[in-house]
Formats: sequence, structure tokens, C-alpha cells
Amino acid sequence: MGKLFDEIEKLSGDSYPFHMPGHKREALGNGAFFEALYSNDLTEITGSDDLHKPEGIIKDAMDRAAALYGSKHTFFLINGSTAGILAGISAALRSGETLLMMRGSHMSAYHAAVLRHLKVRFIYGETSAISKAAKGVSAEEVERALDSYPETRAVFITSPTYEGYSCDIRAIADVVHKRNIPLIVDAAHGAHFGFSPDFPESAVQAGADIVIMSLHKTLPSLTQTALLHLNGDLVKEENVQKYLTVYQSSSPSYILMASIDECVRLVSDMRESDWRDFYERRRELSDKLSDLKHIYIEDHFSCSGAEVKTDIPEPGKMIVMPENRRDGVRLANYLRSRYHIESELAVPAYLLLIFTVSDSRKNLEVLSDALHRADEEYKEWMTEGDKAPVEVRKNTENPAVMEMWEAFDAEGESVDPENACGRISASFVTVYPPGRPALIPGEKISSEALLEVMEAEEEGCEIRGHLRAVVE
Repeated sequence: MGKLFDEIEKLSGDSYPFHMPGHKREALGNGAFFEALYSNDLTEITGSDDLHKPEGIIKDAMDRAAALYGSKHTFFLINGSTAGILAGISAALRSGETLLMMRGSHMSAYHAAVLRHLKVRFIYGETSAISKAAKGVSAEEVERALDSYPETRAVFITSPTYEGYSCDIRAIADVVHKRNIPLIVDAAHGAHFGFSPDFPESAVQAGADIVIMSLHKTLPSLTQTALLHLNGDLVKEENVQKYLTVYQSSSPSYILMASIDECVRLVSDMRESDWRDFYERRRELSDKLSDLKHIYIEDHFSCSGAEVKTDIPEPGKMIVMPENRRDGVRLANYLRSRYHIESELAVPAYLLLIFTVSDSRKNLEVLSDALHRADEEYKEWMTEGDKAPVEVRKNTENPAVMEMWEAFDAEGESVDPENACGRISASFVTVYPPGRPALIPGEKISSEALLEVMEAEEEGCEIRGHLRAVVE
């Protein structure tokens, strides 16, 4: 075996994965597929078709995916939802046009705006009163923004969000379509929506024009596998294909494409009872966690430690909050080192756990036991003192003095945080995961944005990008 495989095997074998990818390292009925990976790793040969000009077996596979989700056309993505977001935005707008998008969008949407020299205008949603995590936007907010920016040629929103909050896509689509412009939805975390009454309807079903879904995040499929769904007539199919050829590898992995098709087959064969069983397993877990005293839970089933109803509409996400709301990273480290529980995200205020149909009852019992032990042993990891959560920067507007692409292309210089306030940002600075930028080119650097980045870095979060200002 190669060294990388050996290291990956070590990392994979000693933890319970409450994070993506959705297959959770379990075969779930398709073990023969996983055993046959190397022997079926092809390239474009006679009979194998071509992802960039699909006419045979790849086209047939994409048609099966379109039938499953109910889209007019579905494209395979082997460079993840990132490629789909880049291609979807590029296909929907001409260079220099105006895109209205959520401020908390994924970095790939910003990169599309820079590459296409788009004018970007923002919608600013709310944060959860409980977890302080970013939520979605309402149809009313979108309509007000469109009234303010009538030159908008497309709208881009994220639903569900990384933490599991959803927008009313059907209502937003109605608002957007009255302007005869397309709605693009980053549904990277919503590939499992629409298959059961226990889940929200998918963005495809709700009327979005372009929908990008990461199969690997919430369904049994390999990392980097995703789909782009196209509906309606506001965006041309040939435009989407043209830009997918730009943004996807010219040597696409047949293993990844086979994984997509295998995932589509698996989901097509699932019964309503399979989804209901998963839903009930998740309900049982939340019920078991209701007696925790120093750890609070916000998910679809419960909202401990608060007198409000949860806004998370599906069982695939759980936000875990320590009583001292500054100890999220400490709790994550404790669960990892003591009980081999690996969370999807750890920030000072909370942990994020992802659940999929691949999570067995046994794994959920292991998680329940670990959280109960951590609750009993809270003095070993929880700090004393101020228990208020670290303030999450509100989605308030920072003054933009240059278009994003202009500042990105401008000459920049590295700056120290103490000298950065008031300067024009020349770079993206992003906290990962999930990849939402705290600083973007063209905006004045604010003390709030700097504080968000510095606090995240102090807590051990990964910071991508360097603090740079436009040379004036």
C-alpha cells in the first residue's frame, strides 16, 4: 500500500465519524463497488463516454440522477460543489453584471464573482438566538434587496446552511422569478432533502433554476462527488456545460462518476421505511441527550437550555453547546482524545455534528455515552468564569469602496492587524470550515472582522488567506 493510504487508513480506523463524507466509511449495501475501485479506474477510452461531451453511459447515468431528483437536466460534478457553483454563476451572468448573494456564501461563489468581474450586492441574514450560528434569509429580505438593486441579473443563496438552517426556497423563487431572473441555490448540504416527508423538500422541487448538491456531504458517496441540477429556461444548458468544461478536470475520475451513479442507485432503491428508521434513530439520540446538565443541544428535535423553538428543519445536523459558551473547542478536543469522537466543526460557541442514513444505532449510542461522560466530567475540560458565548460578528454591511474583482486584482501589501482598520482589503480571509469569508476584497477592514479572525485563530481554527490591503 502507498504511504498516503497507510496514513489515511490509520486515521480512518480509530474514530467515530460524526462529520462528512456521508458514507461514514461504511459500505451500506455497496461493498462490491468499494472493493472494485482500482480495477475500474478508467479514462476516456472506446465506450467509456466523455464527461465534457456526454453521449453514452455517462449521459445515461446523468439522466438517472435527473429522474431521481426531478430536474430538467443534471450534470455530474467530480470537482465538488465548488465547480458547480463556479459554473452555475458563470453560466447565469455575463461579465460585469450584478449578482445578489448572501454575505455568508461559500468562497467559491466569491471566486466566481471575481473571475467573471461581477458587481456583488449582499443580503444580510440573521444569526440563531441560541447557537449564534448564521441562518438563512427570508423572501421578504430578498425582495427588499431586489428593490434596492433592480439591476440584479441573478440571486444566489445557501440553503440549507452549514449548520442546518433552511430558507423558504419556494417563496424566494416566486419573488425572484417575478423579475424574470434565475435563482441559484447552494444546496451542498441538502442532497438528502425531498426523499421523505420527514425532510424538507429539495430546492429542485421548490423551483430553483440551478441547484448544486454535494452527494458526499450527506449521502453515501465519495468525497468530491456532487450534482448540478438545471430547471426552467432562464439559464441555457449549453452555457452550463461550457463553464463546467472550464472548471472541471479534463481528466475526470471514473471512480468518482461511478460513485455518483452508485449513490443514485442506492437512494433510488431505498424505501420510505429506511428514511423513517434513520429519523427515529436520530430522535432517540436527542431524547437520550435531554438530561445533559452542562451541555446543551440544538437540533431538529430539541433545543435544550432555551425557551424557543428550534429552527433546524431536518435531523442531519446537531449543534452541541457547552454551558460555558467559550469552550466549544475544548469540548471537541476532550471528546476526540478521550472517546474518539470527531466532530465536523468546533468553534468557541459550539460543535457541529453531521448525521446521515449511514449512521448506525450503535454509533449513535457511542456518541450518547461519550456526551454523557463528558457532561459528568465537565470540570476536566470546562473553564470557569464568563459563560457568555463569544460574540459572533453580525451580518452588518462593511463599506465597500471598490468592486471585489478590482480590489482582488489591485496591487496589495501585507498589513499587521493593528494597522489594518480602515484600509481596503485586497484579499479574502476565511475561517475554515465551512469557508465563509470574514474579509473580502473591496471592503474597508473593520475591527469586528479582525476580531472574528483573531479569536478563531486563537481557538485553533484554520485561517485561509493573508491580511492584505490595497496599496493606495
